[in-house]
Amino acid sequence: MFGDGSLSKVGGSIQLTITGHKVEDKEYLLTHVCPLLEQEFSIKLRVRHRPCEQTMDVYIYSKEVAMVLASWGMPLGLKNAGTLQPAVELSKKEFVRGLFDTDGCIYRKYNNYKQVQFKGSSLTLIQYANEALRNLGFRPSKITNDDTRYKFYLSRQNEVNLFFKSIAPANNKHLNRYKAI
Repeated sequence: MFGDGSLSKVGGSIQLTITGHKVEDKEYLLTHVCPLLEQEFSIKLRVRHRPCEQTMDVYIYSKEVAMVLASWGMPLGLKNAGTLQPAVELSKKEFVRGLFDTDGCIYRKYNNYKQVQFKGSSLTLIQYANEALRNLGFRPSKITNDDTRYKFYLSRQNEVNLFFKSIAPANNKHLNRYKAI
């Protein structure tokens, strides 16, 4: 939810939405995200593809679920306004995994040199993720920013490999890219 999720007022209800790429994220959303939310909240998510876009949403209208997520720190409306970080104690490893699965990437920097990147529009969320990785024994780079996003990296090859072994991302698009490099 802190990555590609949102809570929005729609009419008299609140819509919980998680958005991803309709091809690259489809398997992750349908076989990982939906079952997690459906099991946690005893709900059934719907799926829609946005016309003329390369995106898909899994969503549900539920004030009850929205209120629980809000109590955990998920804001109603824009996530980059103000402080964005969990309001409850979470497993750092699981939080980093979920955020990487949605807002992270792995790519080839030089030859077979791998680099993990976290990027987002909320400085407080990126700071929280950076600190969580430090608490887990990683040494991420300092946070930098461009006009719209904040980002940091894991660049040490042993840490990139340890990240994929111990954090164990669940989104196959990242796993496939990691294996290809």
